[in-house]
Amino acid sequence: MIAYFFNYGQKIRFLCLFIAWTGAIAQVLFGDQLGQIVNIGALAYAGFIILTVVRLRRDSILILLMLTVVAWSLISQWPDQQDWAAGGRYILIFSAFLPTMVMVRATALTMPSVHRTQTALSKLPAEAASGGFQLAANMFGGVINLGALAILSAAVPANANLQRRKLGAEATLRGMVTAAAWSPFFVAFAVGQSFTDPLNSWIAIAMGSVTTVVFALITIPVFNRSFTLAQLRLVAGCLAPVLVRILVVLAAVLAAAIIFGFTALSAVVVVMPVLIVIQFALNPPMMPVIVQEGRRSIKSMADDIVIISVSMLIGHFAVSTDIFNELFSTMHTGMIPGWWALMITPSVMMVASLVGVHPVISSVALLSVFSNGNADVHPALLMQAHLIGWGAGTMSSVASLSAITCANLFNIPIRQIVLGPNLLAALGYAVLGGAVLSLVNLAL
Repeated sequence: MIAYFFNYGQKIRFLCLFIAWTGAIAQVLFGDQLGQIVNIGALAYAGFIILTVVRLRRDSILILLMLTVVAWSLISQWPDQQDWAAGGRYILIFSAFLPTMVMVRATALTMPSVHRTQTALSKLPAEAASGGFQLAANMFGGVINLGALAILSAAVPANANLQRRKLGAEATLRGMVTAAAWSPFFVAFAVGQSFTDPLNSWIAIAMGSVTTVVFALITIPVFNRSFTLAQLRLVAGCLAPVLVRILVVLAAVLAAAIIFGFTALSAVVVVMPVLIVIQFALNPPMMPVIVQEGRRSIKSMADDIVIISVSMLIGHFAVSTDIFNELFSTMHTGMIPGWWALMITPSVMMVASLVGVHPVISSVALLSVFSNGNADVHPALLMQAHLIGWGAGTMSSVASLSAITCANLFNIPIRQIVLGPNLLAALGYAVLGGAVLSLVNLAL
């Protein structure tokens, strides 16, 4: 009987999520013209969250309890019906974005070009593996996020010893999380764009491509001293099968944003399902496999959907009441120096993650204080500082889903991954990244 109700509840949850996804698409394409459908989608999303709360993992429950304490301390007045409706419409886009990225990942795992790259990486010599995995994780992670961890962990030779698995795990995590600096497919970009206009968001993405290249040029030689240009060419050959496809995906999202005036988040939500359908048409036998993998992945990431949605909802209510600025005004009056905002944002996000505070919480607080003209900072630079902080935080936290997943897939204790060389890499990434952005801001 219990199993029957459990399975029945699963079906209702998926139905709610599908209705919410439909409402989110209607909101992106038609705005207020289909307001009733959008409202139904927001209600369905609320139903999905409520039904998921009772199934949360223990660590997710602790995060929600912490969020509840944060909300209680920040929000002085309980939101009324209109506030809840506005908040529901505000976070509705995540009901489409996160499942869409799950389906993108499931689709990528079935593509022959991905398998060819995976096989080539598994044959890399040991001295080239670390650098190769970091570059590959950055490329894959920029589009399929956590899917990069699954692909690269499977590329580790079956007879690999503990040391090689550890080096591979560290490099893969470094590469994957720092892709947030340049990729519109990360939740980090979706959060940051809530505080930044579309043009400056895209400028930040362009800056992020430089950030990622510089980070790789510094960290690969530091953590793999035997890495040479010859090995770099070898790695480039491994990545060649997927490079064109990744560029096509990025170009499609950018074109949709420019032509239709979408935000990057909206463009991802609209364009990626179309590309998935095209892949279905090109390879029909894989459709059931992709759908099944997508369903399984949505179940496994339901906790993260809830946590991110609740965090964004609390942030929305806090920002609408201007509570963050009121709190900060008690410590600082007048215009906030831009260099200070750019140094503080990534560093605080990284340090907060070390003690288990999810970057979505710290970034919402920081961006709400420093954006909208409160700090003497260029919006694109602040956006990039936030993206750097997100990568540094998820690289160095034992509570990070990325780190936990990486540790499990590579069969390495998580503390060995985040508290070893990656801790120094994350600290340098946050501090030096903020410092460089501060210098750029002074020059503008």
